Amino acid sequence: MRKDIVVLIAFLLILSTIIAGCMTISVYATVNPDTSISNYKITIDTTSMVYNLVDARLKSNFDPSLYNYDETWNGDKVTIALTAKENIQTNDPTNWSVTKTNNQIIYTDKRMMASFPSSSSNNPYSSEMMDSISLNYYLQMPGKITYSVGASSVDGNKAEWHLSGNQIGTTPITATSDLPSIPGFDGVVVVMGILGAILLVRAKN
Repeated sequence: MRKDIVVLIAFLLILSTIIAGCMTISVYATVNPDTSISNYKITIDTTSMVYNLVDARLKSNFDPSLYNYDETWNGDKVTIALTAKENIQTNDPTNWSVTKTNNQIIYTDKRMMASFPSSSSNNPYSSEMMDSISLNYYLQMPGKITYSVGASSVDGNKAEWHLSGNQIGTTPITATSDLPSIPGFDGVVVVMGILGAILLVRAKN
């Protein structure tokens, strides 16, 4: 892509909501043990007026070889969906990363946080303006989540964030999970242990 799609969306969110109204962005990501991301999808729910402001920019900045683009209309409401065609890797080490350490895997996404203005006296956007923007983030990790920051809910290996306004600029999407054991590995260890014991007994006899 010519520009990271989430950073582009963040910019368009601020611009369009100031002019025309509300918008909700939802991100779906499944982290794999090899640090790749599958089932990656971004949806934008908004009005036709906001759609007219952002549509041309979105279509000219996403890579059709990597993402499928789809629109669903319901009266004045429209949902734009960008879905990765295959597994992807994070492409912004500073703000978006998947790392392995000490038999755990850590996912961090600060792209929206880095793009949105945080609440401060120098913030030119009012709280009412920012509150018209919402972010839903759905993350699935390879194993049980043992740590997260600001998650609205955590259930096993899944976590959700539901943020709005200035929360988006101050809450990093980050979670740590255990790496799953190799399927069947424990059973192999048990079998090998039994065989080793049998051979040891036979050797003594």
